[in-house]
Amino acid sequence: MNWYDKAIVYQIYPKSFQDTNDDGIGDLKGVISRLDYVKEMGFNTIWLNPIFVSPQVDNGYDVSNYFAIDPILGDMDDFTEMVQKAHHLGLHIILDLPINHTSDQHPWFKDAISNPNSIFKDYYIWHQAKNGDVPNNWGSFFGGSVWEKNPNNPDEYYFHLFDKKMPDLNWQNPEVQKSIADIAKFWISKGADGFRLDAFIHIAKANLDQNSLISGEKYPQDDTFYAKLPKVKDYLANFVKEIKDYKPETFLFGEASSANALNAAEYTRQNEYGCDVVVNSGNYGEVYDDSNPDIPGFFQDRKLSLDYLKKTYVTWESVLAGVSLPTLTWGNHDISRVLDRLNLPVENADVAKLLAMLMFLQRGMPVVYYGEEIGMHGLKYSKVADFTDQRAVDLIKNLREKSFDDETILELLNNQDEMTARGPMQWNNSAYHGFSKAKPWNWGQTQSVDVDSELKNQDSVATFYKNLLCLKKHDCFTNGDYQLLITDRDIYAYLRQGQESEGLVVTNFSSESKKFTLPAGKWRRALANQATRVSNGVITLNPWGCCALELKK
Repeated sequence: MNWYDKAIVYQIYPKSFQDTNDDGIGDLKGVISRLDYVKEMGFNTIWLNPIFVSPQVDNGYDVSNYFAIDPILGDMDDFTEMVQKAHHLGLHIILDLPINHTSDQHPWFKDAISNPNSIFKDYYIWHQAKNGDVPNNWGSFFGGSVWEKNPNNPDEYYFHLFDKKMPDLNWQNPEVQKSIADIAKFWISKGADGFRLDAFIHIAKANLDQNSLISGEKYPQDDTFYAKLPKVKDYLANFVKEIKDYKPETFLFGEASSANALNAAEYTRQNEYGCDVVVNSGNYGEVYDDSNPDIPGFFQDRKLSLDYLKKTYVTWESVLAGVSLPTLTWGNHDISRVLDRLNLPVENADVAKLLAMLMFLQRGMPVVYYGEEIGMHGLKYSKVADFTDQRAVDLIKNLREKSFDDETILELLNNQDEMTARGPMQWNNSAYHGFSKAKPWNWGQTQSVDVDSELKNQDSVATFYKNLLCLKKHDCFTNGDYQLLITDRDIYAYLRQGQESEGLVVTNFSSESKKFTLPAGKWRRALANQATRVSNGVITLNPWGCCALELKK
């Protein structure tokens, strides 16, 4: 068994975690100062969003120097200190590694556009203009075309799946593959324990002369041409083999936003040099209100469908059994916080505890977004102009053209936009929550919850998380098989069958009390979010109640 088979991952967005020099931006020294907290809460692995030198067009995912720490976050001495202290505490450090693209300020790209004979020209994807226009009609994830003119050659375009300042790398070029592997090896030599491979499912592209047949948009987003293509597995295998040969215990955590369970199995087959695990963006059990087609899908109101969630996880657990672990998560930096997103009665702290128990005691690797463990909500901005991320800018422009008023647009953005989830970590009840003495780089209205208050309260969300993550480490909840149970539609219940013990989780997603008949045996209550009653083998859960039980073999 590898160390990461028991990983409990805590995702830290460094710019928003802890500021130590009072410039309003979090830094690595801030991470260092909070490592004891991470350990105390029960996490053993930290995933850091990108910390490399970047113009910050996309909050660090546009890298201009992979071999140095961005000065706004610190320097290499800070990184070394962070790794050393983390390792001393028994924590592992995972770095977010963008491998699909670079910044247009990266030396490779700057040389490629300034020098016609540059050896780095083939590091990127180019195509000649077609009839004086872009080579095809493919749409960028950030809006508009995937093509942008070479500023020094108007008849030539470069490919960018994301922002135009983030040109895609050409993974057909063996030198690109070697360069990315060399970057990973450099950080392994500095003490990194693994990498989140950002957007790896996009590193292969289809024939660039083809056009999408999706109608209704000038530049449709059609991942038929740039997601999960067969060559991805070949490129991934070459990279993984080189890294595992260099240091076998390196953890490779693939980000596959649109992957289904079958894709995940294909990308994690160890005998084929796949990732160790993959995470996707569709396992939240959400259903969308599509009654107004003028509102793009991402910004439509959502609610939790327990039926959909059950079908999702029974599929993932079944397909990945014997292959790899599912990742268990309610969100990340690319989506609004779960307590704001799913239209649940979030004023009830039992709901945050319920969500945690349901998700993280399943078979798989918990990945918890910073602040989630204290029941943090997203920021609420006061006006639409406060939203400057590209997805929000596009929505504002689009809906204003369709005569939506700003009040309606603001509500959509505050409920769904990713920037609301990137607010400062709330450590105490001071003006800026102990994150900084200066106004944070990302700021809006916040709700009154903080680490200090939570940890003093034995009935708090944070205390529940500590107990839950301790329970997760028990044999049945780490290693046990998974069986979803047939239940009332408002109950989500499953068995975990380990060698030493069995675990049972029962959750009630309704505003009414529910009864559930326990399997035979002397079940012991291990953790619950409220008082529960067991009589004659039947457990009664109050509204929004949850309970985990254990049975020793």
